[in-house]
Amino acid sequence: MSYALIMPCYFFTFHAYGTWLPDRSRGYVRRDKQGIHKQDIALGQTYKKQMTQPVVRFDHDMQQLMIDALQASTDKQSFRLHGVATDLTHIHVLISWSDNRTWEQLRYALKRSLSYKLRQHAHQHWFARAGSRKRVKDHEHFDHLIANYLRKHKGAQWLES
Repeated sequence: MSYALIMPCYFFTFHAYGTWLPDRSRGYVRRDKQGIHKQDIALGQTYKKQMTQPVVRFDHDMQQLMIDALQASTDKQSFRLHGVATDLTHIHVLISWSDNRTWEQLRYALKRSLSYKLRQHAHQHWFARAGSRKRVKDHEHFDHLIANYLRKHKGAQWLES
């Protein structure tokens, strides 16, 4: 699938608000790019005290709504959607585009589209602040994401072709 690597191709993850906190048993991720940190129960409690709304969980209807929103945005926002996988706590998006936008610009636009669509359920913060991103470096990485990683998620999924 060489088309995916001629242009920028990224794997974005958007976490539901209030999930993946420092008290998570499997650890947590900070924006310091240091990888997964060990569980920190005290810091997790501090984060929870600062939360302004309940923890968000994406039920099946919300998961499908997000997939539909991404599919509907492809032409308007000029990107190619290769795959989406969801879970109760996050959504993964495999995407490429051919113009000069940065990954930050596209990630922001996607997050806005998803939040706008989710407002059909309620007006609130749906996602954690940033989310994560990985650039797809080669065909092997792309194929692994499509054939293995996305498929192992338990929520709603959509894969190109």
